[in-house]
Amino acid sequence: MAVKTLQTVENALAVLEVVAELQPIGVSALARHMNMDKNTAQRILITLGASGYIQKQNHGTAWMLTPRVLTLSNRVAVNLRKTAREQLEELSEAIGETALLWQFTYVGGSLYATLLDKVESKHDVKITMEIGKQVFVRENSAETTNVRTLIDQFPTGESAWLNAANDDRPRYYRITPGHPNSIAIGSVIYDGPAQPVASISVVGPKERISPDCYKVMGEKTAAAARLITGI
Repeated sequence: MAVKTLQTVENALAVLEVVAELQPIGVSALARHMNMDKNTAQRILITLGASGYIQKQNHGTAWMLTPRVLTLSNRVAVNLRKTAREQLEELSEAIGETALLWQFTYVGGSLYATLLDKVESKHDVKITMEIGKQVFVRENSAETTNVRTLIDQFPTGESAWLNAANDDRPRYYRITPGHPNSIAIGSVIYDGPAQPVASISVVGPKERISPDCYKVMGEKTAAAARLITGI
């Protein structure tokens, strides 16, 4: 027998997400945005405030996130790095290029990726970047499949890996990341069967990553992403 979810918890998490997206936001605006009873919205805001996840603006009535949310985010990042480290090392060794781990962050309707970890190529000429670098994930690209298109095709881990029967669409993307002479090939990491949380990729000069390498490299990154996803 399936265990039912708690509607109050679902509502509280939804409110937290809306506060994160629209902060600072007042009770009335939140209730209208979520089509929620104002008294219910107020009780949830007060509860989240008492738990330390949100707070009122100074001398105001609007609510905003507190640093406690960042603490949770940092813990997620640490766990993600630990989980993915072995796959990063194996991917870089197998392909011979720099392997990168990116964590996703949604700000409103925009998607950003922050570099959490990397294993650099052993080649003298290589593509590299600093840990902590944040990039905007483009919605459209001239490339065949970018990160956003892959997420649109497979919005959850379940759709990517558990409902894969007779579906031969690639689970990897290919982009030109900033430097015009580089190619990055990667795949999306999910929170188990749920939403996308990160990506793992390899990046190198175009002269070493030719079109006949795309499929092999893509399938290797997809296999690594699935192992980290855990399904």
